[in-house]
Amino acid sequence: MPKVRSIVARALLALAALAILDVGLSLSVLRGGKLGKRPLPPFGVEFDAAQRAILERMESGVAEERVTIFDRDLGWCVRPASSSASGGTNINARGMRGRREYTPMPQAGRLRLACFGDSFTFCDEVSDESAWPAMLERDEPRLEALNFGVPAYGTDQALLRMRREGLEGASVVVLGLLLENIGRNVNRYRPLWTPRTLAPLAKPRFVLAADRLELVPQPFANPVELARAAREGSLLASLAEHEYWSGRPRLWTGRASSIARLAAGFFAYRERDPRRLWLDEGGEPRRVTLALVESFRAEAAALGARDFLVLLLPMREEFDDFLADGRGYWSELPGHFSAQGIECLDMAPALAAAAGASQSSTYVLAHLSAAGNELVAREVRAWLVRRAHLDAAADRR
Repeated sequence: MPKVRSIVARALLALAALAILDVGLSLSVLRGGKLGKRPLPPFGVEFDAAQRAILERMESGVAEERVTIFDRDLGWCVRPASSSASGGTNINARGMRGRREYTPMPQAGRLRLACFGDSFTFCDEVSDESAWPAMLERDEPRLEALNFGVPAYGTDQALLRMRREGLEGASVVVLGLLLENIGRNVNRYRPLWTPRTLAPLAKPRFVLAADRLELVPQPFANPVELARAAREGSLLASLAEHEYWSGRPRLWTGRASSIARLAAGFFAYRERDPRRLWLDEGGEPRRVTLALVESFRAEAAALGARDFLVLLLPMREEFDDFLADGRGYWSELPGHFSAQGIECLDMAPALAAAAGASQSSTYVLAHLSAAGNELVAREVRAWLVRRAHLDAAADRR
Protein backbone atom coordinates (compact mmCIF):
# COMPACT_ATOMS: atom_id res chain seq x y z
CA MET A 1 0.00 0.00 0.00
CA PRO A 2 2.77 2.50 0.78
CA LYS A 3 4.22 1.74 -2.66
CA VAL A 4 0.88 2.62 -4.32
CA ARG A 5 0.67 5.85 -2.32
CA SER A 6 4.20 6.71 -3.44
CA ILE A 7 3.33 6.18 -7.11
CA VAL A 8 0.19 8.30 -6.76
CA ALA A 9 2.13 11.04 -4.99
CA ARG A 10 4.75 11.09 -7.73
CA ALA A 11 2.08 11.20 -10.41
CA LEU A 12 0.33 14.09 -8.67
CA LEU A 13 3.64 15.90 -8.28
CA ALA A 14 4.36 15.44 -12.00
CA LEU A 15 0.90 16.73 -12.92
CA ALA A 16 1.38 19.73 -10.64
CA ALA A 17 4.76 20.48 -12.23
CA LEU A 18 3.17 20.14 -15.68
CA ALA A 19 0.38 22.50 -14.71
CA ILE A 20 2.89 25.05 -13.38
CA LEU A 21 4.88 24.75 -16.60
CA ASP A 22 1.69 25.21 -18.62
CA VAL A 23 0.77 28.36 -16.71
CA GLY A 24 4.32 29.66 -16.94
CA LEU A 25 4.36 29.21 -20.71
CA SER A 26 1.01 30.99 -21.00
CA LEU A 27 2.31 33.96 -19.02
CA SER A 28 5.70 34.22 -20.71
CA VAL A 29 6.86 32.62 -23.97
CA LEU A 30 3.38 31.97 -25.35
CA ARG A 31 1.71 35.10 -24.06
CA GLY A 32 -0.68 36.23 -26.77
CA GLY A 33 -1.03 32.70 -28.16
CA LYS A 34 2.04 32.88 -30.40
CA LEU A 35 5.38 31.13 -30.60
CA GLY A 36 7.54 33.88 -32.00
CA LYS A 37 5.52 35.20 -34.94
CA ARG A 38 3.56 31.99 -35.39
CA PRO A 39 0.02 31.89 -33.96
CA LEU A 40 -0.90 28.63 -32.26
CA PRO A 41 -4.17 26.69 -32.68
CA PRO A 42 -7.07 27.09 -32.51
CA PHE A 43 -6.88 29.34 -35.58
CA GLY A 44 -9.40 31.92 -36.76
CA VAL A 45 -11.09 32.33 -33.39
CA GLU A 46 -9.09 35.08 -31.75
CA PHE A 47 -7.98 38.36 -33.35
CA ASP A 48 -4.98 40.46 -32.43
CA ALA A 49 -5.05 44.26 -32.21
CA ALA A 50 -4.11 44.78 -35.86
CA GLN A 51 -6.86 42.44 -37.08
CA ARG A 52 -9.43 44.06 -34.78
CA ALA A 53 -8.50 47.46 -36.22
CA ILE A 54 -9.06 46.15 -39.76
CA LEU A 55 -12.44 44.71 -38.76
CA GLU A 56 -13.49 47.98 -37.13
CA ARG A 57 -12.67 49.90 -40.31
CA MET A 58 -14.58 47.35 -42.38
CA GLU A 59 -17.62 47.50 -40.12
CA SER A 60 -17.65 51.29 -40.16
CA GLY A 61 -18.39 51.14 -43.89
CA VAL A 62 -15.88 53.89 -44.60
CA ALA A 63 -14.24 53.35 -48.00
CA GLU A 64 -10.45 53.32 -47.78
CA GLU A 65 -8.04 54.62 -50.35
CA ARG A 66 -6.09 51.45 -50.87
CA VAL A 67 -5.21 49.10 -53.69
CA THR A 68 -6.97 45.95 -52.43
CA ILE A 69 -10.69 46.00 -51.61
CA PHE A 70 -13.56 43.64 -50.71
CA ASP A 71 -15.20 41.92 -53.67
CA ARG A 72 -18.56 40.16 -53.46
CA ASP A 73 -17.72 37.49 -56.04
CA LEU A 74 -13.97 37.06 -55.64
CA GLY A 75 -13.53 37.72 -51.93
CA TRP A 76 -11.21 40.64 -52.64
CA CYS A 77 -9.71 42.29 -55.69
CA VAL A 78 -7.70 45.35 -56.72
CA ARG A 79 -9.35 48.75 -56.87
CA PRO A 80 -9.44 50.18 -60.43
CA ALA A 81 -7.67 53.53 -60.89
CA SER A 82 -5.85 53.37 -57.55
CA SER A 83 -2.31 53.73 -56.23
CA SER A 84 -0.42 52.65 -53.14
CA ALA A 85 0.70 55.25 -50.60
CA SER A 86 4.27 54.98 -51.89
CA GLY A 87 3.20 55.36 -55.52
CA GLY A 88 5.15 52.25 -56.52
CA THR A 89 2.02 50.19 -57.11
CA ASN A 90 -0.63 51.46 -59.51
CA ILE A 91 -3.82 49.94 -60.91
CA ASN A 92 -5.24 51.12 -64.23
CA ALA A 93 -8.89 51.89 -64.96
CA ARG A 94 -9.60 48.25 -65.90
CA GLY A 95 -8.11 46.78 -62.73
CA MET A 96 -4.75 45.66 -64.16
CA ARG A 97 -1.44 46.43 -62.52
CA GLY A 98 0.41 49.43 -63.97
CA ARG A 99 -0.53 52.85 -65.30
CA ARG A 100 -0.76 51.75 -68.91
CA GLU A 101 -4.24 51.68 -70.43
CA TYR A 102 -5.00 49.23 -73.23
CA THR A 103 -7.30 49.42 -76.23
CA PRO A 104 -10.30 47.04 -76.14
CA MET A 105 -8.57 44.82 -78.72
CA PRO A 106 -4.88 44.59 -79.63
CA GLN A 107 -3.72 46.49 -82.69
CA ALA A 108 -2.62 44.60 -85.79
CA GLY A 109 0.80 43.01 -85.42
CA ARG A 110 0.68 42.93 -81.62
CA LEU A 111 0.55 39.85 -79.42
CA ARG A 112 -1.55 40.23 -76.28
CA LEU A 113 -1.12 38.06 -73.18
CA ALA A 114 -3.55 37.85 -70.26
CA CYS A 115 -1.65 37.00 -67.06
CA PHE A 116 -3.59 35.66 -64.07
CA GLY A 117 -2.44 34.56 -60.65
CA ASP A 118 -1.52 35.74 -57.18
CA SER A 119 1.10 38.08 -55.74
CA PHE A 120 3.88 36.44 -57.80
CA THR A 121 2.00 37.49 -60.94
CA PHE A 122 0.98 40.84 -59.48
CA CYS A 123 4.64 41.07 -58.35
CA ASP A 124 4.53 42.29 -54.77
CA GLU A 125 7.59 44.01 -53.30
CA VAL A 126 8.66 45.64 -56.57
CA SER A 127 7.48 48.69 -58.50
CA ASP A 128 5.19 48.55 -61.53
CA GLU A 129 8.02 48.58 -64.05
CA SER A 130 9.79 45.67 -62.30
CA ALA A 131 6.83 43.29 -62.58
CA TRP A 132 7.58 40.52 -65.08
CA PRO A 133 4.57 41.29 -67.35
CA ALA A 134 5.78 44.91 -67.58
CA MET A 135 9.31 43.72 -68.33
CA LEU A 136 7.94 41.57 -71.15
CA GLU A 137 6.41 44.68 -72.68
CA ARG A 138 9.57 46.72 -72.14
CA ASP A 139 11.79 44.20 -73.91
CA GLU A 140 9.34 43.22 -76.63
CA PRO A 141 7.50 46.15 -78.30
CA ARG A 142 5.12 43.78 -80.11
CA LEU A 143 3.86 42.40 -76.81
CA GLU A 144 1.06 43.53 -74.50
CA ALA A 145 1.00 41.67 -71.18
CA LEU A 146 -2.14 42.42 -69.18
CA ASN A 147 -1.46 41.84 -65.49
CA PHE A 148 -4.63 40.50 -63.80
CA GLY A 149 -2.69 39.19 -60.78
CA VAL A 150 -4.09 39.90 -57.30
CA PRO A 151 -2.19 39.48 -54.02
CA ALA A 152 -3.10 36.40 -51.93
CA TYR A 153 -5.29 34.85 -54.65
CA GLY A 154 -5.90 31.16 -55.02
CA THR A 155 -6.10 29.51 -58.44
CA ASP A 156 -9.85 29.41 -57.92
CA GLN A 157 -10.12 33.20 -57.56
CA ALA A 158 -7.90 33.69 -60.60
CA LEU A 159 -10.25 31.44 -62.61
CA LEU A 160 -13.28 33.41 -61.42
CA ARG A 161 -11.57 36.66 -62.35
CA MET A 162 -10.91 35.39 -65.87
CA ARG A 163 -14.58 34.44 -66.14
CA ARG A 164 -15.60 37.92 -65.11
CA GLU A 165 -13.01 40.03 -66.94
CA GLY A 166 -12.56 37.93 -70.06
CA LEU A 167 -9.31 38.06 -72.00
CA GLU A 168 -9.50 41.58 -73.48
CA GLY A 169 -8.51 40.17 -76.86
CA ALA A 170 -5.52 38.19 -75.58
CA SER A 171 -4.55 35.17 -77.64
CA VAL A 172 -2.24 33.67 -74.96
CA VAL A 173 -3.14 33.10 -71.31
CA VAL A 174 -0.44 32.71 -68.65
CA LEU A 175 -1.42 31.27 -65.27
CA GLY A 176 1.04 31.92 -62.46
CA LEU A 177 0.85 28.90 -60.15
CA LEU A 178 2.64 29.49 -56.86
CA LEU A 179 3.15 26.08 -55.28
CA GLU A 180 1.59 27.34 -52.03
CA ASN A 181 -1.71 27.93 -53.89
CA ILE A 182 -2.62 24.29 -53.29
CA GLY A 183 -3.69 25.10 -49.73
CA ARG A 184 -5.54 28.27 -50.70
CA ASN A 185 -7.64 26.36 -53.21
CA VAL A 186 -9.48 24.44 -50.46
CA ASN A 187 -9.72 27.38 -48.08
CA ARG A 188 -12.64 29.76 -47.39
CA TYR A 189 -11.43 31.85 -44.42
CA ARG A 190 -7.87 32.99 -45.01
CA PRO A 191 -6.54 32.91 -41.40
CA LEU A 192 -7.32 29.19 -41.21
CA TRP A 193 -4.79 28.52 -43.98
CA THR A 194 -2.36 31.37 -43.28
CA PRO A 195 -2.64 32.04 -39.54
CA ARG A 196 -0.12 34.91 -39.62
CA THR A 197 -2.20 37.00 -42.02
CA LEU A 198 -3.55 40.32 -40.78
CA ALA A 199 -6.44 40.17 -43.24
CA PRO A 200 -9.62 38.47 -41.97
CA LEU A 201 -10.83 37.69 -45.48
CA ALA A 202 -13.42 35.24 -46.82
CA LYS A 203 -13.12 33.69 -50.26
CA PRO A 204 -15.07 31.41 -52.60
CA ARG A 205 -13.76 27.97 -53.48
CA PHE A 206 -14.61 25.06 -55.75
CA VAL A 207 -15.36 21.51 -54.66
CA LEU A 208 -15.19 18.37 -56.77
CA ALA A 209 -18.51 16.61 -57.23
CA ALA A 210 -18.39 13.59 -59.54
CA ASP A 211 -15.08 14.94 -60.91
CA ARG A 212 -16.69 18.27 -61.81
CA LEU A 213 -15.93 21.58 -60.15
CA GLU A 214 -18.82 23.22 -58.30
CA LEU A 215 -18.56 26.74 -56.91
CA VAL A 216 -19.09 27.46 -53.22
CA PRO A 217 -19.50 31.28 -53.06
CA GLN A 218 -18.45 33.38 -50.10
CA PRO A 219 -21.63 34.40 -48.27
CA PHE A 220 -21.09 38.08 -47.42
CA ALA A 221 -22.54 40.81 -49.60
CA ASN A 222 -20.23 43.55 -48.32
CA PRO A 223 -17.35 44.13 -45.86
CA VAL A 224 -19.74 45.39 -43.18
CA GLU A 225 -21.49 41.99 -43.09
CA LEU A 226 -18.17 40.15 -42.88
CA ALA A 227 -16.83 42.31 -40.06
CA ARG A 228 -20.09 42.09 -38.13
CA ALA A 229 -20.10 38.29 -38.41
CA ALA A 230 -16.53 38.22 -37.06
CA ARG A 231 -17.44 40.44 -34.10
CA GLU A 232 -20.60 38.46 -33.30
CA GLY A 233 -18.80 35.13 -33.52
CA SER A 234 -20.75 33.67 -36.46
CA LEU A 235 -18.10 34.09 -39.14
CA LEU A 236 -16.53 30.64 -38.86
CA ALA A 237 -19.92 28.96 -38.84
CA SER A 238 -20.89 30.86 -41.99
CA LEU A 239 -17.81 29.52 -43.77
CA ALA A 240 -17.58 26.08 -42.15
CA GLU A 241 -19.10 24.12 -45.03
CA HIS A 242 -16.32 22.87 -47.32
CA GLU A 243 -13.62 24.65 -45.29
CA TYR A 244 -10.80 22.12 -45.58
CA TRP A 245 -8.66 23.73 -42.86
CA SER A 246 -11.30 23.87 -40.16
CA GLY A 247 -10.19 21.79 -37.16
CA ARG A 248 -6.84 20.72 -38.63
CA PRO A 249 -5.89 19.62 -36.07
CA ARG A 250 -8.74 19.58 -33.58
CA LEU A 251 -7.79 20.85 -30.12
CA TRP A 252 -10.17 19.70 -27.38
CA THR A 253 -8.48 21.92 -24.77
CA GLY A 254 -9.13 25.07 -26.82
CA ARG A 255 -6.87 27.88 -25.60
CA ALA A 256 -6.73 26.55 -22.04
CA SER A 257 -3.47 24.61 -22.32
CA SER A 258 -0.32 26.12 -23.79
CA ILE A 259 1.38 22.72 -23.92
CA ALA A 260 -1.51 21.29 -25.94
CA ARG A 261 -1.40 24.34 -28.23
CA LEU A 262 2.34 23.83 -28.81
CA ALA A 263 1.79 20.20 -29.78
CA ALA A 264 -1.17 21.11 -31.99
CA GLY A 265 0.89 23.87 -33.60
CA PHE A 266 3.52 21.36 -34.70
CA PHE A 267 0.91 19.22 -36.45
CA ALA A 268 -0.99 22.23 -37.82
CA TYR A 269 2.00 23.71 -39.62
CA ARG A 270 3.13 20.28 -40.79
CA GLU A 271 -0.27 19.68 -42.36
CA ARG A 272 -0.05 23.07 -44.09
CA ASP A 273 3.27 22.24 -45.74
CA PRO A 274 2.70 22.47 -49.54
CA ARG A 275 5.15 19.58 -50.01
CA ARG A 276 2.85 17.20 -48.13
CA LEU A 277 -0.18 18.44 -50.05
CA TRP A 278 1.39 18.05 -53.51
CA LEU A 279 2.79 14.59 -52.73
CA ASP A 280 -0.61 13.33 -51.55
CA GLU A 281 -1.94 12.36 -54.98
CA GLY A 282 -5.35 11.33 -53.68
CA GLY A 283 -5.79 14.31 -51.38
CA GLU A 284 -8.48 16.91 -51.98
CA PRO A 285 -6.07 19.89 -52.24
CA ARG A 286 -4.09 18.32 -55.10
CA ARG A 287 -7.15 16.98 -56.94
CA VAL A 288 -8.96 20.33 -56.73
CA THR A 289 -5.87 22.30 -57.81
CA LEU A 290 -5.21 20.12 -60.85
CA ALA A 291 -8.89 20.30 -61.82
CA LEU A 292 -8.73 24.10 -61.56
CA VAL A 293 -5.74 24.24 -63.91
CA GLU A 294 -7.47 22.01 -66.45
CA SER A 295 -10.62 24.16 -66.27
CA PHE A 296 -8.50 27.27 -66.68
CA ARG A 297 -7.04 25.91 -69.91
CA ALA A 298 -10.43 24.80 -71.27
CA GLU A 299 -12.20 28.06 -70.40
CA ALA A 300 -9.36 30.19 -71.77
CA ALA A 301 -9.66 28.34 -75.08
CA ALA A 302 -13.44 28.86 -75.08
CA LEU A 303 -12.79 32.60 -74.64
CA GLY A 304 -10.57 32.63 -77.72
CA ALA A 305 -7.06 31.93 -76.38
CA ARG A 306 -4.84 30.06 -78.86
CA ASP A 307 -2.33 28.96 -76.21
CA PHE A 308 -2.09 28.48 -72.46
CA LEU A 309 0.95 28.38 -70.17
CA VAL A 310 1.26 27.34 -66.54
CA LEU A 311 4.11 29.19 -64.87
CA LEU A 312 5.31 27.20 -61.84
CA LEU A 313 6.74 29.52 -59.18
CA PRO A 314 8.45 28.45 -55.93
CA MET A 315 8.20 30.32 -52.66
CA ARG A 316 11.42 31.55 -51.06
CA GLU A 317 11.69 28.56 -48.69
CA GLU A 318 11.09 26.07 -51.51
CA PHE A 319 13.64 27.82 -53.69
CA ASP A 320 16.25 27.62 -50.92
CA ASP A 321 15.63 23.86 -50.66
CA PHE A 322 15.95 23.56 -54.45
CA LEU A 323 19.32 25.34 -54.32
CA ALA A 324 20.48 22.88 -51.66
CA ASP A 325 19.65 19.63 -53.48
CA GLY A 326 18.96 20.66 -57.09
CA ARG A 327 15.58 18.98 -57.16
CA GLY A 328 12.14 20.13 -56.07
CA TYR A 329 9.37 17.96 -54.70
CA TRP A 330 7.23 19.34 -57.54
CA SER A 331 9.55 18.01 -60.28
CA GLU A 332 6.88 15.63 -61.60
CA LEU A 333 4.32 18.38 -62.17
CA PRO A 334 5.58 19.54 -65.59
CA GLY A 335 5.33 15.94 -66.80
CA HIS A 336 1.82 15.63 -65.42
CA PHE A 337 0.70 18.80 -67.17
CA SER A 338 2.40 17.73 -70.40
CA ALA A 339 0.47 14.45 -70.32
CA GLN A 340 -2.72 16.56 -70.11
CA GLY A 341 -1.63 18.64 -73.10
CA ILE A 342 -0.88 21.66 -70.92
CA GLU A 343 2.28 23.71 -71.44
CA CYS A 344 4.21 24.20 -68.21
CA LEU A 345 7.32 26.23 -67.39
CA ASP A 346 9.05 25.50 -64.06
CA MET A 347 10.99 28.62 -63.07
CA ALA A 348 13.09 27.01 -60.31
CA PRO A 349 15.97 25.74 -62.53
CA ALA A 350 16.39 29.09 -64.31
CA LEU A 351 16.20 31.03 -61.04
CA ALA A 352 18.74 28.68 -59.46
CA ALA A 353 21.14 29.06 -62.40
CA ALA A 354 20.90 32.84 -62.12
CA ALA A 355 21.41 32.77 -58.35
CA GLY A 356 24.58 30.73 -58.84
CA ALA A 357 25.92 32.94 -61.62
CA SER A 358 25.71 36.31 -59.87
CA GLN A 359 25.51 37.93 -56.46
CA SER A 360 22.20 39.63 -57.19
CA SER A 361 19.35 38.13 -55.19
CA THR A 362 16.39 36.70 -57.06
CA TYR A 363 14.08 37.41 -54.11
CA VAL A 364 13.39 40.51 -52.03
CA LEU A 365 11.79 39.09 -48.88
CA ALA A 366 9.02 36.69 -49.84
CA HIS A 367 8.64 37.64 -53.51
CA LEU A 368 10.83 37.82 -56.58
CA SER A 369 13.11 40.81 -56.93
CA ALA A 370 13.44 42.92 -60.08
CA ALA A 371 16.24 40.57 -61.16
CA GLY A 372 14.05 37.52 -60.52
CA ASN A 373 11.12 39.01 -62.42
CA GLU A 374 13.40 39.91 -65.32
CA LEU A 375 14.41 36.27 -65.53
CA VAL A 376 10.74 35.20 -65.56
CA ALA A 377 10.09 37.66 -68.41
CA ARG A 378 13.06 36.28 -70.34
CA GLU A 379 11.89 32.67 -69.91
CA VAL A 380 8.31 33.48 -70.92
CA ARG A 381 9.53 35.31 -74.01
CA ALA A 382 11.72 32.32 -74.95
CA TRP A 383 8.65 30.09 -74.60
CA LEU A 384 6.65 32.42 -76.85
CA VAL A 385 9.40 32.12 -79.47
CA ARG A 386 9.43 28.31 -79.20
CA ARG A 387 5.65 28.27 -79.66
CA ALA A 388 6.00 30.52 -82.74
CA HIS A 389 4.05 33.38 -81.19
CA LEU A 390 7.08 35.61 -81.62
CA ASP A 391 9.83 35.65 -84.22
CA ALA A 392 13.21 35.18 -82.56
CA ALA A 393 14.98 36.98 -85.40
CA ALA A 394 12.82 40.12 -85.23
CA ASP A 395 14.36 43.33 -83.94
CA ARG A 396 14.04 44.03 -80.25
CA ARG A 397 14.57 47.13 -78.23
